[in-house]
Amino acid sequence: MPGLLGKSGWYGVWWAICLLTGGCADTHLLQQSCPRPSAAQAAARQATPHPAYRLSCGDVVEVRFVSQPQWDALCAVDLDGRLPLGLPVEPRVEGRTLTETQLQIAQMLHLAPEEVVVRLIEPRGQYLFVHGPIRGRLRMVPYQGPETVFDFLQRIGGLPPGTQLRQVYVVRPRVAQGLQPQVYRCDAWALLHGLPTAWNVPLQPGDIVYVGETASSVLARFLPDWLEPLYCRLMGLWPEQWFFPTLSKFVPRL
Repeated sequence: MPGLLGKSGWYGVWWAICLLTGGCADTHLLQQSCPRPSAAQAAARQATPHPAYRLSCGDVVEVRFVSQPQWDALCAVDLDGRLPLGLPVEPRVEGRTLTETQLQIAQMLHLAPEEVVVRLIEPRGQYLFVHGPIRGRLRMVPYQGPETVFDFLQRIGGLPPGTQLRQVYVVRPRVAQGLQPQVYRCDAWALLHGLPTAWNVPLQPGDIVYVGETASSVLARFLPDWLEPLYCRLMGLWPEQWFFPTLSKFVPRL
């Protein structure tokens, strides 16, 4: 048998095995620890703001008045930073949290704070950018406050099987400040194993999150259409359009 392949041939076989099996342990870990949301695209845009989230121009806000339901309004923060409620008062809310906005409106209308309910319906003013196995290209996701990069990726389903857990980076451009970009490396593998890490940083508007891919995930992109679904199933990669667009023809629609 050794004579059939030769030394270089066996090196090639060994390299192929390593390529195919690389990241399998991480794939199983991700399937157990980070199940993908049932609707990943909707999860990325669903309004679940961090308590410290500050409103900006374009954000869609719902304001309800318990004692005066005829005043209820659904509106977007205007260019001047004000909220056009259709009332004699138009509070300037840009840069304020939802709680601060609630107190401000209540004070301007001489109401008790508990009589005013302010809810973020759709964040439109600030964005984050994600690049990696999620789509294979840059993707815009609404910013919803200073959540950590790991929490953010879990929320949007941004750690699918095929993710290289030790290659998650946050790039902070800082162009507007005229400063050099900052790069943070988030060790997702350590976080999933409950180990401490210093670089699970809170995200800021405009941050770019790069998510690395395992070799098996990269290889799947170059396989022919007839082989790709079988390979993805064997390697534990999700055969869905959201992760591998070419698989849509093989996945039955419900």
